[in-house]
Amino acid sequence: MRIRRTPNPDGSLPERRAGIYPPREDTFLLLPFATVPFGTRVLEVGTGSGLLALTAARSGGRVVATDRSLTALRELRRSASREHLDVRPVRTDLARGVGRFDRVLANPPYLPSLPAPSVEEPETRLALDGGPDGCRVLSRLVSDLPEHLFPGAEAFVVVSTVQNPRALASIREDWQDRGGLWSTVASRRLEGEELSVWRLVYRPRSSPAGLQLGCSA
Repeated sequence: MRIRRTPNPDGSLPERRAGIYPPREDTFLLLPFATVPFGTRVLEVGTGSGLLALTAARSGGRVVATDRSLTALRELRRSASREHLDVRPVRTDLARGVGRFDRVLANPPYLPSLPAPSVEEPETRLALDGGPDGCRVLSRLVSDLPEHLFPGAEAFVVVSTVQNPRALASIREDWQDRGGLWSTVASRRLEGEELSVWRLVYRPRSSPAGLQLGCSA
């Protein structure tokens, strides 16, 4: 599958920086959900360029951003410091050890395992390779969401039609079986695939009737 380099909203191409996954169509599809009410506790899983984390902080969010790339986290720290934004970069596997939040943003790797010659940059492989069915990272992320969301809180997660449809359905059904709410809130058709954003609302089994779920941007 061709690796796209997506123009910024102003038409310019994103700067390529070694060790940092640049914004692409999937990032921009998730971008509207990074604008949050003041004081919202936000987690971005796999921050890459830091665009979503910085956007959330600029709107008044209190942000934690995770990644496995030290280069990406250092660049995010510098950017947040320059603007005096409330962003805490954390190097960890997905969201391990970072606590609970009002909103989680995630663009997990979703391409089925890439042949070795197709990707030269290690950070690109890390950002795109979703395992044999494209759902390996998504499955782990959704399974762990109850550990990282307050009751009534929500996650916005990118998925793609290149992922195995049965695996996607299984992940979605498991979330709903555990009492969570699921909906598709954005989509975009591209050459060879369609990207979507899932909204996953955490609703513990013990939630009292009438609990107002989710927060609005």
